[in-house]
Order: sequence, then structure tokens, then C-alpha cells
Amino acid sequence: MQTSYGSSEADQSTMQLVIDQIEELIVTIVEEVRERPGVAMAIVAAVVGAIIGSSLAARKVRASKRIPKAIPKAIPKAIPKKQIETAFDMGDLGSGIAKLLNNPIVRSFLFAMVTRIVRKRAGF
Repeated sequence: MQTSYGSSEADQSTMQLVIDQIEELIVTIVEEVRERPGVAMAIVAAVVGAIIGSSLAARKVRASKRIPKAIPKAIPKAIPKKQIETAFDMGDLGSGIAKLLNNPIVRSFLFAMVTRIVRKRAGF
């Protein structure tokens, strides 16, 4: 019995293969979660953090495109509006970095990262 390319037997065997692969993937994920629940929670936390961070970043970009009306009057007309917006965005970035550096966890992470880079380059 030969089957043609579009026959239902070939479609069913392909579909069964896909279902078996998905089932195997689900079983593997469940086994890994049972063995290492901390890793699974870290992955879930990372995904949730990425979703929340991207939504906050999108909201911040929309809000930062507007320039207060009082500021352009004080700035000479020779400066393009795009440069003014960029300057305000840089100010927001600097204040965000300053807030991050107030966090001791972030400071310790940055210190460890810089130490690791220096050790690699120095050959220690």
C-alpha cells in the first residue's frame, strides 16, 4: 500500500508524531519542575518581570515624547526639537541609574561584575 503525499494516513502519522513530541516536552518540563522547583520559580519570575518591564517601558516612552510648554520658550529657537527631546530622555535615564545605584543588591552585583572583568583581563 503506497500512500500519496496528501493522503490521510500520512497526515495522521505526522499529527501523531507532533502530539508525541509535545507530550514528551510536557513530561520533561514537569519532571524538571519536580526536581528543581527553585529554577522553575526563577524562570516564571523572569517571564513575569519581562512582561511587566516591557509594559512599563512602553508607557514611559509614550509619556516622555511630550515636552513641557514652558521649556521651549526658554530654549533658543536654533536648537532642534529632537535634540531637546533627547536631552530630556538622557535626564530621565540618569535619574533612573541613580535610583538603581541606591539599591545595595544592584551595587553588589555591579561590583562583582566589574571584579570578574578585571580578574579576567589581569589573568588572575
